[in-house]
Amino acid sequence: MKYLIKVALGIVAIGALVGVYYGDNYMTEKKEERQKETTYAIFFDTKDVIKFTVQNKNSVFTFARDTFTSPWKIISPIVVAADQDAVNNILAAIQQIAVQQELPRTEPALKGDKGMLTEFGLENTKNSVTIDLKNSEIKQLFIGHDLDIGKKGGASLNSSSVYAMNPAKKLLLVVNNSFISVLENKMLSDFRSKRVGDFQGADVAFLEIKSHENDIILVKDKNNKWEMQKPYAWPGDSVFIDEFLGRYQGLLGQKVYENSEVTPELKKKFNLLPPAGVVNFKDSAGKTLQNFEYGITKDGIFVTMKDGAVAQLNLDLWSDLIPKDKYFRNRQVLLGVNLDHISGIKLSNSTYLRKDNNWYFVESETQQPSVSQPPNAEVLTFFSNWELMAADDLILNATNEDLVKFGLTKPLKTFAFLLGSDSKSKSIEIIVGNRVPNNEKSVYLKRSDAPTVYIVEAGWLSLLAQLYSVGDTSTRQ
Repeated sequence: MKYLIKVALGIVAIGALVGVYYGDNYMTEKKEERQKETTYAIFFDTKDVIKFTVQNKNSVFTFARDTFTSPWKIISPIVVAADQDAVNNILAAIQQIAVQQELPRTEPALKGDKGMLTEFGLENTKNSVTIDLKNSEIKQLFIGHDLDIGKKGGASLNSSSVYAMNPAKKLLLVVNNSFISVLENKMLSDFRSKRVGDFQGADVAFLEIKSHENDIILVKDKNNKWEMQKPYAWPGDSVFIDEFLGRYQGLLGQKVYENSEVTPELKKKFNLLPPAGVVNFKDSAGKTLQNFEYGITKDGIFVTMKDGAVAQLNLDLWSDLIPKDKYFRNRQVLLGVNLDHISGIKLSNSTYLRKDNNWYFVESETQQPSVSQPPNAEVLTFFSNWELMAADDLILNATNEDLVKFGLTKPLKTFAFLLGSDSKSKSIEIIVGNRVPNNEKSVYLKRSDAPTVYIVEAGWLSLLAQLYSVGDTSTRQ
C-alpha cells in the first residue's frame, strides 16, 4: 500500500512539474506576443494570413490564397497570378512597422474625431493595410502625414516617421515610414506575376509552332514518346522537348502591359497583328493549355499572356522560343538500333569483337579473342563516341545527285557495326562522305539501312583513322 501511495504521489508530482513547464511556456509566449503588439504598429503571424489588402495613391491591391500553403494571387484590382516574392516581401514589411511613439491625448481620433483625424492626415487616407486572419479576425492600420518636426511632442523624432492609426489601440502612433517608402509608388505591375507560361509541362501532349520559317506539330503517344507529325513524320527528341517546355514554364517578362492597356493600336505597334509566330500547347484531350502569340520589333519580343496581358522579352530569346524544326527531331545516328546487339566493328581490313563490354582485335568474325589478349582501348573510345552520337542536322529526302555531291557514292571511309543473332540484319554500314561546304568541322554521313543523310561533327574521324592504322598494323603482324 505504501508503495502504491508513493507511486501515486510521484505521478502527481510529475504532472505538476509538466503543468508548471507548459504553463511557464504559455505565459512566456503570451508575454512575447504582448511585447510585439507594443513594439509593432500591427502584429500578426504571416502563417495565419489568408487575405490582405494594401492601399496607396495608385490603387487598392488585395491578395488572397486558398490555403495557408497555397500561392498568393491578386484578386483586386484584377484577378491575376501574383509575384510570390513581391507579395511575401510586402507582407514582411508590414510586420516590421515599428512604433516609435504613442501620441498622448489622441483618444478622440480613435473615436472618430474628424478634426483630429484630418490634422494627422488620417481622414480619408490613401495609405492603409487590412489583414484577414484565419480566425476571421481583421487587423487594420491607417497611415497619415509625414511627421512635422516639433509638432505634437515629436521634436525628438525625424521626418522619416509618419502618423498612423491602429483601431485596436488606444492612441495614435508615430511609426517609421520605411513601409510607406516601399508601398507609395507601387503599381499592379510590381505585384503581378511576370511569368509568361501558366501551365504544367507534364500535361502537354500536343505542341504546335507556326512562324514564317516553321510549321511544326509534335504529339505525345500512349507510351509518352514524342512524335513529329509536321513538317514530316519522325521520332521526337524527348530531352529537347522537355527542356523547351521547361523554358516556357520559367519564362519571365521584362515588362508587362496589362489587358486594359492592350489596344489594337498597341498590338499593331508590337507586330502582333498578325503575329510573327504562334506556339500552342494542348493536353491529351485536345484542350488548349496555353496559346502564345508573338510579335517582334527592334525593341524586343512581345508575347500574349493567358490573362490577355502582353509581356516584353529580350530579343535574344527568339531562337529559344521559336526553334527550328531540326531541334525537335531525334537526331541520334544509331536511332532504332539496340546498342546491346552491337557485337563488333568491321573496318575494310580488320575486325574488332565486343566481349564483356571490351573490344578485341580478331582475324575474322567467327574467331574468338584469346584469353591472354588485352582489350583495345582505342576501339572502346571510338564506340563510346558513337553510342549516343547526334547529328547537327538531317537530310531526309536526298536525291542521287545529292548523294554524289555529298561524296557518299565514293566515300572517304566506311566501316560497319556488326549485329548479334537477335537482330534482323547482320550489320549496318556507316558511309562517310565529304566535309560540309562552309563548315569544314562537319561531314556527311549515311547508314546503309536508311535513306537519311546525317550532318555530324567530324572530330571522331581522327579516332577512325587511328583504328584503320591499328588495324593495318595488326593485319601485317
